[in-house]
Amino acid sequence: MNTAKQFHPQQGGFSVAEVALAIGVVAFGLVAVLGVLPAGLTVQKDNREETVIRYDAQYWMTALRAGMQPTDALNQVEWVELEVDDGTGPVIYRAHRPRLGGDGAGPEWPGMPFLFKGHLKQSSWPTDVIGWMSIPDNGTAIGSVKKTARVRAFNGQLFDRIYGRKVLVATKEEYMNEGQTAFHPLPGGEFALSYLLETHIAPDPANANLWRITLTFKWPVLDDPTLKDATKNAADVKTVSTKSFTTLVGLPPKETKARQQLPLDQKTILDVTLPGEKISIEELSALTGIINYASINNTLLAMEQAGLATDIREPEAERASPNMVRPDDKWRMGRTYDTHGLYSLRPMEGLSNGGYPPVFGPFRSEPDRFLGFSSPTNFYFSTFYFFTPDYE
Repeated sequence: MNTAKQFHPQQGGFSVAEVALAIGVVAFGLVAVLGVLPAGLTVQKDNREETVIRYDAQYWMTALRAGMQPTDALNQVEWVELEVDDGTGPVIYRAHRPRLGGDGAGPEWPGMPFLFKGHLKQSSWPTDVIGWMSIPDNGTAIGSVKKTARVRAFNGQLFDRIYGRKVLVATKEEYMNEGQTAFHPLPGGEFALSYLLETHIAPDPANANLWRITLTFKWPVLDDPTLKDATKNAADVKTVSTKSFTTLVGLPPKETKARQQLPLDQKTILDVTLPGEKISIEELSALTGIINYASINNTLLAMEQAGLATDIREPEAERASPNMVRPDDKWRMGRTYDTHGLYSLRPMEGLSNGGYPPVFGPFRSEPDRFLGFSSPTNFYFSTFYFFTPDYE
């Protein structure tokens, strides 16, 4: 009987050594890729942040040059700090974005509930910021000024822009938990990109007819002790990167008086006129009801000293005497700034540990409502400067 031999092909496969070698090659490649990945993510993050900073720089340049124009984006500014040195040593002033139930101190609204005071201050906060950040570095009556603001980025994710803003109303318990200031972000907002902005405004060294605006951005804010410790200032805030942007403008910023500080007779005249308007004493008399022309003239002379009015000189031959007041004498009116945050920028000193003592009191049914800070001094920083837009 014939028997057929059955041949089985030899079964192939990888040996243990080959598998180990292959795993080693793949692991070596993965280590190289994973080693580069963090660097790539860091570069992407840095590029994204620098792009946000560039867009914010364009916005800030436009906002500063536009002068007294309120913009909602500037509600992203958390605080403004001015370091003023009149030659006797620096004094630091700081204003936080007003809270609905707090920061209500100020003699301009006697008897008004604190809630409404905070609300009114919020309404002028964006323009107040421009007025403070546009102050020239030097050459003012107040001395040299270093201006710094902490800002939540205008650009970026909508979540960050909304939830990065500060809590508007805080109870006593929340105040105590957050330390000295009670100005803290809403939950989740602490991860939004924020930066420090310094504005430098001075004559252009190369051309005396031009003024230079330099914006210096420092980001990201890693730690801001000014939000928890009233003795800290902008120099204590930790950041990583720095970048500056510069532009030139044809006219310097002009000091603009806060209307709330003016005497009643000057307010009366300003209430019936427009900035830049040419008007005669006779017309002012008809509009204000003040019959005495000499009284109006004296008020206008006082306004001229304050930079709020300009006498339009006419040929002296038409006057009976150089000091004669004529009903048809014409004046050009200046402008004022109607601010509700005039008394917010206060010196960060006066107590043994700096800052201001907190004030608590009854607010409807909540007896421990945080009302604001009591000022250790009656002195407030009340200087505003604004650029004049080219189209005016």
